[in-house]
Amino acid sequence: MRNKNLILNYVFLSCVIILFMNDHFFKFQYTSWFTGKLSDAVGIILLPMLMTFAFPKLKENSVFASGLFFVFWKSPFSENFIKIYNAISPIDIHRVIDYSDLIVLLLLPIPYFLIKKDHIFENFIIKKIHTAVVLFPTVFVLMSTSQSNGYTYSPETGKLAFRDFNFEMKKTESDLLKKLEEQHIKVVKDTVQILQSLRYEISAMGKFDQDAITKGGDIFKVDNAKLRKRIEERIYYSSDYKIKELKIGERTVKNIRFSIEPAYNKINAKKFVAIKLHELEIDKRLDDDKVAARLREIYQSVIMSRFKNF
Repeated sequence: MRNKNLILNYVFLSCVIILFMNDHFFKFQYTSWFTGKLSDAVGIILLPMLMTFAFPKLKENSVFASGLFFVFWKSPFSENFIKIYNAISPIDIHRVIDYSDLIVLLLLPIPYFLIKKDHIFENFIIKKIHTAVVLFPTVFVLMSTSQSNGYTYSPETGKLAFRDFNFEMKKTESDLLKKLEEQHIKVVKDTVQILQSLRYEISAMGKFDQDAITKGGDIFKVDNAKLRKRIEERIYYSSDYKIKELKIGERTVKNIRFSIEPAYNKINAKKFVAIKLHELEIDKRLDDDKVAARLREIYQSVIMSRFKNF
């Protein structure tokens, strides 16, 4: 029988609230070593209690299971698991390999004691509430802690992929590109992205020769002249761009991929465009607080300093 006191007590609920606030507010407003470790600290306390509630037979063993899972999660061995999960899930997760995070394992005696002496929760629980009211938000908070606030960082490649980052400018596309050139920022068409967007169209332009599978020759046949013309047209009209390198202070940001899109302003739509940032590369294997600090540096240097005068 599940012990609802394990997730309806004030210790568990406080951990969930702190976890949510830290990952969605404190980390970005007060970036520091403390906020970088705070989520792991409260997470390692609430996870064993959550596991014991979900699997009552585990009892105190959930503490050891949580510790082993945390070590696995913070190790390179979890990378394949994350890739498989992200391939099938609509919500991507990530983590940064930082072995200093393992220091929070020293807190495991706290949930061990709370689970073993669960009767102490009798006077510290919310009685008139269904467990589902707490359980589902807790799972959501745990899932969202594995995401970034608007971006996903891959420590192995240093890539920052943005989900929804754009800003408007009172310029046409041609004027904006001219201004970038005046700033000695070399912008080229993002041919990799353009070709990727054409893959289904290219497939429709050709045909498969099944006999070539056994007899030899070209299995997929396409009119190369027609294909070249289509690709050149798409590149010419595309608004997908890339900046190979951009110097920001003493650091260099690479492969900045972005698109320039119309910004539908009711007053003067023709003079407005929006830059939509897709991806860029920074240093590899940074922890969360350093990624957030680097983003602030990029934002202040590029957007606030360079683009504000455009």
